[in-house]
Amino acid sequence: MGEMYIKKNIVLLVTIICLTLFFVGCSAEKYNEDDFIGKSSIEIVKKYGEFDCVTMPVCEDGLYKNCRCGYTIKEAKQGFLGASEEVLFFVSFDENGNATECEEGYRPGG
Repeated sequence: MGEMYIKKNIVLLVTIICLTLFFVGCSAEKYNEDDFIGKSSIEIVKKYGEFDCVTMPVCEDGLYKNCRCGYTIKEAKQGFLGASEEVLFFVSFDENGNATECEEGYRPGG
């Protein structure tokens, strides 16, 4: 009787873990680094919309230069056990306003 109970619990636990991994793996990434690198900030804004976070204002020619700008991936949430931070997909721009690097991170000062 006790052995059967343990086996059922192990099967249930494995099933829960597999389903969790499956659903986490199915979440589609909205932003892909390859879609950004080498493109101007104007091209990126035209395709993905205005940035949610900017570290420098846009220049007079409409380009973001020598700065990082970000799109929100995960909103900050206040939960029962504390708060989660907002996660952004940052794009770094060079002196010409072209994307050189992408990374995930937290909102500055957040």
